[in-house]
Amino acid sequence: MLRAVREIGLKFGEVKPYDYVEADKVLVLNFDEKGNFIDIELEEFEREKLPKYLYKKAKSSNPPTLAPTLLLNRGKKKERDKKSPIMKTLDNMEKALNSCKKVEKNLPPLSLEKEKIEEKIDKTLVDIPKKERILLTMKIGGNYVGEIEGFEKAVKKLIMEEGKDSRGMAICAVCLEEKEVSGDISPYKFYTIDKPGYISGGFDKREAYKNFPICYECKRYMEEGKKLIENKLRFNLAGLKYQLIPELLIEREEVVKEVMEILFNDEVRKIKLSDREKRVLLSDEDEILDILSEEKDILTVNLLFLESQQGAERILLSLQDIYPSRLKQLFHAKEQVEKFLGLEKSFTYGTVYKFFSKSDTSKRNPDLHKYFLEVVDKTFRGLKVNEKFLIRFLLNRIRNSISKSEESYLFDIKDAFGVFLFVKLTSGEVIMESLGFNNLEDFLENLPSVNTDLKKGLFLMGALTERLLRVQKNERGSKPFLKKLKGLKMSENDLKGLLPEVRIKLEEYGRYGAGEDRLFKLASQYLSRAPSSWNISAEEMNFFFALGMGMFDTIAKFIYNREENHEE
Repeated sequence: MLRAVREIGLKFGEVKPYDYVEADKVLVLNFDEKGNFIDIELEEFEREKLPKYLYKKAKSSNPPTLAPTLLLNRGKKKERDKKSPIMKTLDNMEKALNSCKKVEKNLPPLSLEKEKIEEKIDKTLVDIPKKERILLTMKIGGNYVGEIEGFEKAVKKLIMEEGKDSRGMAICAVCLEEKEVSGDISPYKFYTIDKPGYISGGFDKREAYKNFPICYECKRYMEEGKKLIENKLRFNLAGLKYQLIPELLIEREEVVKEVMEILFNDEVRKIKLSDREKRVLLSDEDEILDILSEEKDILTVNLLFLESQQGAERILLSLQDIYPSRLKQLFHAKEQVEKFLGLEKSFTYGTVYKFFSKSDTSKRNPDLHKYFLEVVDKTFRGLKVNEKFLIRFLLNRIRNSISKSEESYLFDIKDAFGVFLFVKLTSGEVIMESLGFNNLEDFLENLPSVNTDLKKGLFLMGALTERLLRVQKNERGSKPFLKKLKGLKMSENDLKGLLPEVRIKLEEYGRYGAGEDRLFKLASQYLSRAPSSWNISAEEMNFFFALGMGMFDTIAKFIYNREENHEE
């Protein structure tokens, strides 16, 4: 994957001495040619001036930049702090300035009167909302930092000094050539040498290059590739950010050009999406996977899910070497689910996330990300997901809905069935050859994953129970029979006694007609053919029962005449 990042930087990037930064305003400290402070001016941020600002991140956070241009911290001063956030920013500017002077002797001397400057900054920004990002930089003799040759030279020298405590001659882990390398210059922060577990030989940083040697040329290209990915190929899946990292398998010029247009040209991407009905899979509006799924297997994509923690990065999930043909299979599975269930909205991984976000819907923060990413990983790679594991999470959400007596439980059940089928389709456990059925028996015999007499009987019992609940809602404005379902925590004995109770209730309401009788008899037949001891878990029993509740509208089409109103 890191090699793919390097290739993106090499093919599509342009190595520059500055980094991209976004701000609302720029606060400029003006010095004369002799280095004396003159005044402060506030101007609008202009992207075209990035080379002049010369904003360049440092590997460390003290100071955070290599050049004396950095984002201004405008937070509140805490009681225990001796200095204000603005003064701390000025301290970092001074450190960056001193670092530049140390490697480039011809830079003009500056008198950084920090107390005076802090006071002027406070007055200048008094009417500027705190939410606005302010870039702090300087001019010397009317020239921005980036317009002074000495600063650019200093930044380039400082870049080459990074990782100097961990240098050696070795084979670069990225380009596989023997060069001077360092073990402490990776652009990604999920590798570090400040903990003994990462360092060959314990705490000795000088030996760290043996673990993860990267040459300085690869570092530059990887940095540029990373910037391009973060700016153009960073997307969002249910609140989790991921980066899409393509890897070309063919070097032909026309192939490279085509892929470059898709990946980095927003207008081309929009045109391609508008050419056909938009198919969303990762629940991201800018669905690039839809476009890539139509490509030949001339490239693979890597999906990298990262989480930032205190300046470091942690890999949540790394999906590697996904071919367009595999993406096409995923989209096909999605479309089969939508068609079979007649979903009104698009089925996406956002639907999956609904069941793998919170163990309890009343919780403020999601606590199931680990399990959600496990499902994402296995479906992308075509691996089986343990059925009991899957049912546990799907049923948990349905139980939460039913316990609150929400009408939305039917939508949750249908979505749960969609997730269940999608997972089975992506692993090849289920093949849905036909999606059109002539009668109820044909439908039941081809019902994906509901593949035993017991499951079919429970499924039909669930459908008949939902019929009763709708009758009660129509007659009484409530669903008292819902309590009989025990929040979908029924035992085998509970379920064995439920079917005759449903029939008796329907008869009491005068709603036990031909359609209901057909459902009752068919459910009885399937259950009579099941083993005397059901030998499946209570969660499985309740889950397949719930699926029948959610699919009642589909079943109703087979058992009622058009004149009959099953929506009562």
